[in-house]
Amino acid sequence: MIIELDTKLADLPQQLNMNQLVFLSMVLDDNHKNNQDVQKIVSLITDDEISYLVSQGLITSIERGNSITYQATDQLKNYLKPEKDWFDQFYDMYPVYIMRPDGVKTYLRANVNKCRRMFNSNVGKSSAMAQHLIDCLKFELDKKSRTGKLMYMKTMWRWLVDHQWEESEEEMQDQVNETKQQSYGTELI
Repeated sequence: MIIELDTKLADLPQQLNMNQLVFLSMVLDDNHKNNQDVQKIVSLITDDEISYLVSQGLITSIERGNSITYQATDQLKNYLKPEKDWFDQFYDMYPVYIMRPDGVKTYLRANVNKCRRMFNSNVGKSSAMAQHLIDCLKFELDKKSRTGKLMYMKTMWRWLVDHQWEESEEEMQDQVNETKQQSYGTELI
């Protein structure tokens, strides 16, 4: 079982331990099913840890027969929700238009609804993936601006369809590796 932990949970004003962070992640993930893996993880979390989350207004508990169902409160959802939708942040970063080398003005942000659907299908419900796409776009825009090649920027639709962020993430990884290699031998023991 894989549990995706949103690091923004660690920034909550309440002091939470790792068990509580994992439990909140499981409550926020609507896909968890009543299987042995979930029960194994929940058994590691004490009742006091869960009741603290309830008392802080982060989750609610509903008792149905012999089972208890936990749900995230609006307070928790609002804290984790970005100020703007992920696609809207991506859209705002993308250049509106560029001048091609032949002098033609090309608009890059057309087909907004198709782009929104494509972005959301690439990202799914993962805020980490959405942030990754935004970081890759920012890296590509910075690189093209520095080298004077912004005129070759793809339209938003083509950027999403071609998975252009994969090329940017390779370059970003190479840049990190080069930085590590350049600093070889500079550490003090």
